[in-house]
Amino acid sequence: MSSNLKQILKQFGLNEIEIKSYLAALEFGPAPASFLAKQAGLNRVTVYEALKRLSKEGLIKIRAKQGNKIKYFIAEDFSVLREKAEEKKNEMEELMEKMEEAEPELRSKYIKKEEKPEVYFYEGKEGIKNVLIDTLKQPSDESIAFASADFLEIGFDKKFLESYWEKRTRLKIPARGIMPETESALKLFNEGRNRRELRRVKFIAKENYPFKDEIEIYGDNVGIICMAKGNEHGIIIRSRSIAESFKALFELIWNM
Repeated sequence: MSSNLKQILKQFGLNEIEIKSYLAALEFGPAPASFLAKQAGLNRVTVYEALKRLSKEGLIKIRAKQGNKIKYFIAEDFSVLREKAEEKKNEMEELMEKMEEAEPELRSKYIKKEEKPEVYFYEGKEGIKNVLIDTLKQPSDESIAFASADFLEIGFDKKFLESYWEKRTRLKIPARGIMPETESALKLFNEGRNRRELRRVKFIAKENYPFKDEIEIYGDNVGIICMAKGNEHGIIIRSRSIAESFKALFELIWNM
């Protein structure tokens, strides 16, 4: 049985015994618990209890043949899992909507003081995503960045970037960026897309501005991302004074 199928069942909250019991019923059912236990290489009582739990979850049907006290277990069609996945998806979408509605109130109750700078360090391709995600979490009227389209596409997968830009647009956070003028930059950040995604970009000749990393300035925070292959890492600095210094540098170049 494929590891993908086992992983799907695991994401539905099934433990190892329940997964083996379900897969045995899927492949060999309808069959009694004793037979399925033998196929799964597990104890009969253990499998029987697991199948009863799965029945309550709607993943297993129990059938008793006339004149026979033995119960036969049948795995529900895989479409049931699809329906349950749709239910979970709808529940998560509803939860996300409620969280976004509650966010302004929660932030208004969170009073941030200027204390010693806080520094957070992240490693790896998954770790550096935290820096971009943080730009959507912190109070900010605008997100500004020194960036490189070429290295942005290397450092992050397309699906993540599309999701990030879509959410920033939905939150109505405008963005400005300064980046080297390359073929991929002009294609990725074209005028139409920039307008849709509330973004303005200043391109600088790549010979004069061979920028390779990314610096995000948002609210009282500065996020720095290094996308060097095999050495991906990111840093978040929470400091009003440092953020203001980077903003001043950004505005100087922006207005040149």
